[in-house]
Amino acid sequence: MLAAFRGYVANPGDNSIAVLNTTTGTILARVSTGTGPNSVRLAPNGSKVYVTNNGGNTVSVICAETNTPITTITVGNAPADVTVNSTSTRVYVTNSGNNSLSVIDATTDTVVATVGVGTAPIGVAISPDDTRVYVANSGSDNVTVINTATNAVVGAPIAVGDDPRFIDVAPDGRVWVACSGSNNVFVIDPGTNTVIATVAVGTNPTAVKVNPSGTFAYVVNSGSNNVSVISTASFTVTTTIPVGTTPDRLDFDTNPEVAFVRAFVTNFGSNDISIINTTTNTVIGTIANVAFVGGPRGIDIGRLGAVESPGEPIDMTDPYVLEEIKESVCILVDKVYTSCEQRECFPEVNITLPPGGPYVFQSIRFHNGTIVPGSLVITPIPSRPNFSRVQMTVSIAFTATVLNTSTGATVTVDGTLPNILKDIVLFIPPARDEVDLTIAVETRSELLCTPVVSDLTLTIQVGVFLVIKVLGKVQLLVPAFGFCPEPPPCEPFFEKKVDVCANFLNPVKTPFPTDFFPPQLEDLLCQK
Repeated sequence: MLAAFRGYVANPGDNSIAVLNTTTGTILARVSTGTGPNSVRLAPNGSKVYVTNNGGNTVSVICAETNTPITTITVGNAPADVTVNSTSTRVYVTNSGNNSLSVIDATTDTVVATVGVGTAPIGVAISPDDTRVYVANSGSDNVTVINTATNAVVGAPIAVGDDPRFIDVAPDGRVWVACSGSNNVFVIDPGTNTVIATVAVGTNPTAVKVNPSGTFAYVVNSGSNNVSVISTASFTVTTTIPVGTTPDRLDFDTNPEVAFVRAFVTNFGSNDISIINTTTNTVIGTIANVAFVGGPRGIDIGRLGAVESPGEPIDMTDPYVLEEIKESVCILVDKVYTSCEQRECFPEVNITLPPGGPYVFQSIRFHNGTIVPGSLVITPIPSRPNFSRVQMTVSIAFTATVLNTSTGATVTVDGTLPNILKDIVLFIPPARDEVDLTIAVETRSELLCTPVVSDLTLTIQVGVFLVIKVLGKVQLLVPAFGFCPEPPPCEPFFEKKVDVCANFLNPVKTPFPTDFFPPQLEDLLCQK
């Protein structure tokens, strides 16, 4: 089934959530909730929306398809945050008022367990494999780990910074915690439950989210009105993005209809949402007047409706399916599981020209880079599941053309740029032995200055852009509009010839000359 992407925004001032069309940035509906909605979560199967009502000690359950309330679940005091496991069967809610976590059965929408945690729990997140739940305790400055199979606390709490708020679990399983009181972010290793990095960010960070590819973490700084972007590889801030007033939360929109991933940041103080292009890390739009009263808090973006399995046909009754679609087609394609970009610069490359000359540079053509056979070494990183150290040598061939000014002949010279040595970290998903995942490179090479020829040597300066990818064959289900139409006949080339006589004989195209006869005396006298 083709499904739309929707954004759900909690508005505590007017006790509602706003439903966004994230493609157009318009508010489609407003749904009433309990008192003081704070956090919101769309179940992964796209069927229900869960909203924590901080002032009413309840969780509102909303039908995502119709935007209508289904039921209200009573939980602990002052519920703060909510998360849902990947199978949409369990919901976890932090109760900041009585230091507990409510576990909800999503089938019956009833509380099935209550787990004691630290003081004033705020943020909650679940591991990618659904085995662990992490709770940030703002009052005791630590993180509680819970086994989802037994609903029991695992080990001692993990000490972090002052006043931890909302947290996130990255695709690699690492836990990121925004500590508002100490103005930094803590990173926890899930294997050892120890802090492995502390990153200073802006003022009063309230929330952190790792992008879907796991390469960067985005931190909302409510006190400095900006978002810090942290490299998950180096744990350093790479850029800071100004947003609205008192930003509170953010989420990513992975809608495939948009060419890049966008981050939506709720700004409580200015009652709007800043939309960030995560490729350029710039604000590209603002959604104003999100709430009737006050401003927005929590936000969650996801697919509306469940995704059908590849074996099922597209639901032709789905309102989001185009009427022209005739069938679903399975095609075999290369999927890019992850990719990264780098640059290389060669300030001086000398190319030896053949005897003769003198020569003048004419052109150069660079070929796509290739991985040198035998140079690729992939080493799994034990502390980072599904991540590997990738070492390789990239070679880029070229063909240069010069002109022999003494003979007028053109001469071509083939060569390669200096080898490019790469030593990087890539996400490589687990796969059975029969599946071949490959490393591929794409390059674009550009001349940085005008080449110079001197003493049978051509000197060039070259910049190289590289994109390194992890590829694997997948069967992709796509909607088909039918077979391609029969192409039109090819247009023949006719060399247009000008009929000079036809132009001359045409009085419109070639008027008779007005100065055919010299002027008469009276004509000259009249001109005086």
